[in-house]
Amino acid sequence: MTNKRYTKAELKKLHWSNIWHMQIGWNYERMQGLGYLTAMLPVLKNSYGDNPELMDKALRTHSQFFNTQPSMADIIIGMNIALEEQAGGADVIDTAAAIKTSLMGPFAGIGDTVFGMIASTIFGALAVDFSMSGSYLGLFLLVAWSLIVLLVIRPIFFNLGYRQGTNLVTTLSGQLNAFTDAASVLGITVIGGMTATMVNLTFGGIRTGTQAMKEVEVNGDLVKVPDYFINFQADLFDKIMPKFGSVILVATAYYLLGKEGMNSNKLIMGTIVLCLLFAALGQYTPINILV
Repeated sequence: MTNKRYTKAELKKLHWSNIWHMQIGWNYERMQGLGYLTAMLPVLKNSYGDNPELMDKALRTHSQFFNTQPSMADIIIGMNIALEEQAGGADVIDTAAAIKTSLMGPFAGIGDTVFGMIASTIFGALAVDFSMSGSYLGLFLLVAWSLIVLLVIRPIFFNLGYRQGTNLVTTLSGQLNAFTDAASVLGITVIGGMTATMVNLTFGGIRTGTQAMKEVEVNGDLVKVPDYFINFQADLFDKIMPKFGSVILVATAYYLLGKEGMNSNKLIMGTIVLCLLFAALGQYTPINILV
């Protein structure tokens, strides 16, 4: 059994193998397990190619269930390569399996928070905002962020795992927890800002009669608006919170998405149907629920 020291070029090739295979080998039984094994296969051949028994053990171990956020998986792959480089053997295989099992859950939480929730929300919001004004800048920002993750952040994570090895678990555990907490607060703040600026839901009221309208002056022009006997938005919700309707809509959407059997497609279609029903109610009766 030989334990090879890998050059920078070889490490880069191993890392790109991980990036390419981690998700392309995804399946419902073992999720990223096949991709992880494929990425580690050259390392395992170098370490156990002359020992069929250990090679069999390594192949079986690294093909087991594995699933975490793809960018964070680079750290685990780097740690595994460092272990094999330092001292291969049955103990190292078991240690690598333990590291994978113990870190994939916490790392998934960190990665999903930072890359899945915060980054997607921020750059997605920017893309929508710029698109609404007719600019392609938001789309370019989305593409640029994806390239930064792929070409800058993920190599840094891989090298961090490779350099630190198992010490990463103890030396950075406190920093990672603090970073996750800070990222969660930032994500919630961004969602709150998006709710106030991009979600527009206002309430109507009860009109003096069906289709009752009145003329009001807006910026020097006369425009027709519903003649409300009671205006829910102006008389009630604006005094509580001007964007109260938007908050209710977003909170309801989050609540429903947490229910079993609910998904984003059902939620979107249900919202459209509900809006159509409310529009029909306002068209044929004096009651406007939403405007």
